[in-house]
Amino acid sequence: MAELTRSTTARKLGLDNTPTAEHKANIETMVTKLLDPLREAWAIRCANEQWGTPALAVTSGYRGFRLNKEVGGSATSAHCAGYAADLVPRNGRLAEFKAFCREYLAGKAFDQMISEDENAAGVPRWIHIGYKNAQGGQRRQLLSMITGRIAGYKPMTK
Repeated sequence: MAELTRSTTARKLGLDNTPTAEHKANIETMVTKLLDPLREAWAIRCANEQWGTPALAVTSGYRGFRLNKEVGGSATSAHCAGYAADLVPRNGRLAEFKAFCREYLAGKAFDQMISEDENAAGVPRWIHIGYKNAQGGQRRQLLSMITGRIAGYKPMTK
């Protein structure tokens, strides 16, 4: 829970980023149903490919509405419901992690995977993984974002 609610920005601004009981339950569901299984599968891939540590850093998890506004998040962000996390592989293999996530999510229940702030080669700065949207839906969207604009969209089919 601490990993998904910690925020340097909230601390700097003196904002309380404590999730409600409902949001805590959403975070726990997301971790159990999506993040932990994804982490386990990534660890296996890293071991098989000899890519070093499989650790994933959560750069942004739950964000209360005030914090979300301060960081420029969407008004409908799944982060505010406790259903999303932004991840960075500690081994630096962002391109490989992006490809892995797209492959891993095929056939899984999820809302969005956004490869965010991609460079010209399509390598992101982080990967946003959303289990459900703020309304509880799961659209199964794969998106790429290049410097703030959505560059591609591919809904997954079952």
